[in-house]
Amino acid sequence: MTDEEFRDRLDRYGGDLALWPDDAARDARRLLLRSVKAQAMLDAMVTMELALGQSAPDRLEDSPSPDLADRIFAAAFRLGPSSRGFDEDGDQPPRLM
Repeated sequence: MTDEEFRDRLDRYGGDLALWPDDAARDARRLLLRSVKAQAMLDAMVTMELALGQSAPDRLEDSPSPDLADRIFAAAFRLGPSSRGFDEDGDQPPRLM
């Protein structure tokens, strides 16, 4: 397995090698023994997954509520224009709604 192949599988299966297909996990462990770059990629993936609160890509128990987008848009349109404006003339972009 090359570093690029490892990156592809890391993106596909996530940072927990126990969730990878057996042959891919075996090849990944071999690569990790000799590649500092692969070690850094795995570390970055695990860090990102922990920050997102997910240990596996298919974990759904922490999925956002169905009305999240509606609440974000409602909150965004309740805000007044910024005091800094968008340019020196104070022109504002056209409203979408």
